[in-house]
Amino acid sequence: MNEESYFAIITGRRQGPGAALARGGLLGLSAVYRCVTGVRNAWYDYCAAPKRLGIPVISVGNLTVGGTGKTPMTIWLCRRLLERGLKPAVLSRGYKADEHGRADEMLLISRHCPRAVVVGHPNRYLAGRLAIEEYAVQTAVLDDGFQHRRLGRDLDLVLIDAVEPWGLGHLLPRGLLREGPGGLRRADAVILTRCDQVDGEQLEALHARIRDLEPELPVIRAVHEPTGFVTLLGRETVMPEPARLGCFAGIARPEAFVRTLAGLDRAPADTFWWPDHHRYTPADARELIAWVADAGLDALVTTEKDAVKLAPLEIDWPVPIAALRVEIAFWGRGDMILAGLIDDVLAEYADERRPDTQPPAGADTD
Repeated sequence: MNEESYFAIITGRRQGPGAALARGGLLGLSAVYRCVTGVRNAWYDYCAAPKRLGIPVISVGNLTVGGTGKTPMTIWLCRRLLERGLKPAVLSRGYKADEHGRADEMLLISRHCPRAVVVGHPNRYLAGRLAIEEYAVQTAVLDDGFQHRRLGRDLDLVLIDAVEPWGLGHLLPRGLLREGPGGLRRADAVILTRCDQVDGEQLEALHARIRDLEPELPVIRAVHEPTGFVTLLGRETVMPEPARLGCFAGIARPEAFVRTLAGLDRAPADTFWWPDHHRYTPADARELIAWVADAGLDALVTTEKDAVKLAPLEIDWPVPIAALRVEIAFWGRGDMILAGLIDDVLAEYADERRPDTQPPAGADTD
């Protein structure tokens, strides 16, 4: 079963006896998954002590599979830490990394925050120790870390997509939930993303559901704010207004990308989707160029995550191509609330800096 067929089945777009039977089988597997994750969480809740790095660790995660805006949130955090004079490390599992160990999120974070140290390794503790010992980092951001409970953290931020908050209402593989909504009781704050893509009534209902789960949990509202277009190499550019714009990407929520473009009066005439975290090859580029000709397109637009993987191919594109730059922006006092939470964590370490976390003499702490 390929990814497109799988999503057609779990979303209910595919009907018929075969699809219903598949959903029933997936529901049974979800029950097994629920038991496994329940036992695992109980182990960490009551038995296993997480490993500590000895520096402030901020985790950015979610409850579901797929894009909720973790990378823009991680970039925002790195910038805030750098503004405070701290050298951050981003600890990533390096999911679907290339032969050099670089995943698309890692490449994008490095592009936006070149002074941050980005380390990809399934063992985040070892990644953190490497960052401390080799690069003298003073803080760490744990990317996609809510379910990675082996590493201790001081602040757990959970992102929830307001458009599809509860992963179709089922755990994997019948739905998209990595764990049930009750997992939010471990969080220190919830950030609702894409709040501009739902109406006020839906947003209030979602906020109420979270309050029912954990009444004192701070809930911050945010949007993915387009800030302009860039070339595949990351340089600012002006996106033309073509008669026929083609949109392509390898991301988890392509429909959200289309809605964002439509809001900029750049609704695509045609789309071409790859699986999430797709690694582009010259053959893929040739396929895209053939699509441009067949669909009669005048320009192409993609995401920055795709752009960082396309740039090394050095393709001579037949039409202008650009990537939409998107950053996270907060409604109300959301950024101030987050800044306060970060400052509280940093203050806990200010009085007692452990000896093994002190940068070695002469280390670059820029």
